[in-house]
Amino acid sequence: MKKLLLPLLSLTLSLPLTAWSVGPDDFQTTKRDTDFSSLMSTLDLNGPGVTYEYKDTGTSIGIKPKRDGKGYGKWVPQNEATDVEAQVVSYHLGRFLGMSDIVLPSAYYTLTNPGLQQFSALITKGGPLDGNVHRTKNKARIQAAIRANPSSMLGVYTPKLKFESLEVDGIRQGNNIISSHQIAKSIRADQPMPSNNLMALNLIVKKKDREKIDPATVKELKDTELELARQFSKIMVLDMLCGQYDRWSGGNVEAGYDLQQKRVFFFARDNGGAGMSGKAEGVLTKYSTIVTRFDSEQIARVELLVKYLSNPSEAAQLKEALGLKANPTFLLGRARAVLAHVRAQATKHGDKAFFPAR
Repeated sequence: MKKLLLPLLSLTLSLPLTAWSVGPDDFQTTKRDTDFSSLMSTLDLNGPGVTYEYKDTGTSIGIKPKRDGKGYGKWVPQNEATDVEAQVVSYHLGRFLGMSDIVLPSAYYTLTNPGLQQFSALITKGGPLDGNVHRTKNKARIQAAIRANPSSMLGVYTPKLKFESLEVDGIRQGNNIISSHQIAKSIRADQPMPSNNLMALNLIVKKKDREKIDPATVKELKDTELELARQFSKIMVLDMLCGQYDRWSGGNVEAGYDLQQKRVFFFARDNGGAGMSGKAEGVLTKYSTIVTRFDSEQIARVELLVKYLSNPSEAAQLKEALGLKANPTFLLGRARAVLAHVRAQATKHGDKAFFPAR
């Protein structure tokens, strides 16, 4: 792999910039992506029969729209721990990197009246967790924003999951990964390559979850060490590019599961604890100590990302396609930093810096 990958990482540097153009084929499109696009083309949170439930979990303030009593997603404006832009960009960037199957779809959505008035009323009424200092700050900021513009508010809409999920236990502590966890070791080039042996994740089954799954069944949900490690490494790379500082707080390391296939898989949902402006040096430094083994196909896409962002016309096209509002030079700088980190690991560890090609 070393002989194949290292030239790949420098391949685009020798090609003329004019030979490249951003297009739809650059973005992975699964059935879920197509369905989400269709949903957003008709989404109307002020439509007939739509009611709102106050989002009273976590630190972000928002709403969970319902129709005929059934929830179908959530809408959240700018919050202390939810950057609307980063949430949207992470999804499209995940598609660009060929990993949309493990990144939850998200899109910009502007809430207007009467929905915004209803949202304001729900904030005033509050919920049981609103005494939390972060929620208190978020409420105050959002209410001030509504007073400044009582007719509309930009936010991010994410659909309800099509699969069940649970928080992964024992993998994080103190706002960081636990280095002794098998996944933590598997994404490091100085550790043995993960095997194709089946592995279960220690999932947290709370009382409210037991209607959906028996705790004993959780132990039967598995995938190979190799596949789970590859997924987690991909998420770490996406987090570095998006400046994700909130992956390690409660509930943000999640796994989905399929009871029929008895399969478990990592995925990234809460991607708004990030930001697309700035160098994100702290995040890059922190994550570069966590992940030193990579998926070669994903890294090839990061190389292409650098290629596009290095050319003004292509950077403008990509900026629009990603839903990026910040100056794209910030994302370019992060992508270059990621590639420099990958190359350093390839030089130091050779083949061990990359998972086996599929």
